[in-house]
Amino acid sequence: MPGSRRIEEADSLLADGPTVSHTSGRHWRFHGAAFIAGLCMLAALVYVGRRPSFSAPERGQAMSQEETPQGQQPAPTILAANAAPTLLKADADKEYVMAQHNPKEKEASEQKKAPGPPDAGPLKKKDAEESKSKSCKTAKPGDTCYKAVLWAKWIGLIEHPTWYPGLKRATANRMAIQEWLHNNSQGDCHRPCEHEKYPIPPGGKGKPSLFCFSVARMGPEMDTMFMQRQMGAGIFACDGHAVYSDTNVNIDGLKTTLIRSTASGVSTDKTAANSQVFMNTWNTLLTSTKWYEYDFIAKVDPDCVFFPARLRGHVHTYVGQNVFFLNCGKYVPATMYGALEVYSKSSLGAYLSAHGRCESSFPFGAWGEDKYMTNCLEMLGCKSVVDFGNFLHDERCWGVDCGNKQAVAFHAFKQVNQWYNCWLLSNHNGF
Repeated sequence: MPGSRRIEEADSLLADGPTVSHTSGRHWRFHGAAFIAGLCMLAALVYVGRRPSFSAPERGQAMSQEETPQGQQPAPTILAANAAPTLLKADADKEYVMAQHNPKEKEASEQKKAPGPPDAGPLKKKDAEESKSKSCKTAKPGDTCYKAVLWAKWIGLIEHPTWYPGLKRATANRMAIQEWLHNNSQGDCHRPCEHEKYPIPPGGKGKPSLFCFSVARMGPEMDTMFMQRQMGAGIFACDGHAVYSDTNVNIDGLKTTLIRSTASGVSTDKTAANSQVFMNTWNTLLTSTKWYEYDFIAKVDPDCVFFPARLRGHVHTYVGQNVFFLNCGKYVPATMYGALEVYSKSSLGAYLSAHGRCESSFPFGAWGEDKYMTNCLEMLGCKSVVDFGNFLHDERCWGVDCGNKQAVAFHAFKQVNQWYNCWLLSNHNGF
């Protein structure tokens, strides 16, 4: 029947509404139902948004109590649909409260949301300076890099200049060498810090105390003084030290002590006729009071590889005595070779008080200084101590073996790389 068909259609749209048999009634019922459904959905959203925030377990428990009939499990899709708005609102409320009470946290939160890494913002000037200072490190004495710099300067650039493209020995200072080593990943070197003074090793300390000095001319001898100073070796490993020269030179903070001309001739025994040079030096030294603060005074030639710590073992039993040391017994009589001359302060005190007698008694102008001092001190009553056991290895006496790790000194090494190689061999097996 026609009437039955219309009722079935209406029931399919609005089951609970009155039966309407005409066309306009069907349209009204359709739009009214859609409007009511929309209001219900809006009310449900408002209700969900106003609900309190729960933790995940609490949300599950609340939803099971409010929306799931007793004895039934909530559908996973219902949990997901209802949990998402609640979590988003809780996070938004938390960030709002943080921002109101802590502006820094607000800034950090905004930076976190921004694209790029968390520290993508510009560094402050102070932070940039601190970062720059931390990225540099000037080598210090004892560091692997410090040793590598010295080896490159005093051996490498002389013996193997092609190993260091861009560096020249005449102009490359230790800063430039460390920079080069850093750029070429050598010597475990960092980039050196700009405008920072390159360090010098401290002087040696021990007992008995030693004051050591050299007389150096410009050229290879002065180069050796610079090398010893930077190594903290030779005379610079003594308790006190000085360099005498006829030229004003600043050796990495140590100024030379001026004396008259260092020129010398040839003596009657074919050695340097340098007595007058050293008489000038002794007079300059002894008229000061500096030397008297130490137990022993050592005059060391620049080309003599010298280990002060080893010397202490040879002289410690003679502290306070009026002695000096003979170091070569190859010839008769035994003599004191001038590469290393060692005196107690008492013996030099005797020389200071009566050196005029020696000058009037011996032809010092034709002698070497070592021969002159030996004869002078013996005449003044000072005791000579014969010590040939690993005291001085001299090429003119019994030869040189730098592999010996007990000898006090080795002579002669007139070039800086030769001096350094001998020192390394005796001290560190050549490394």
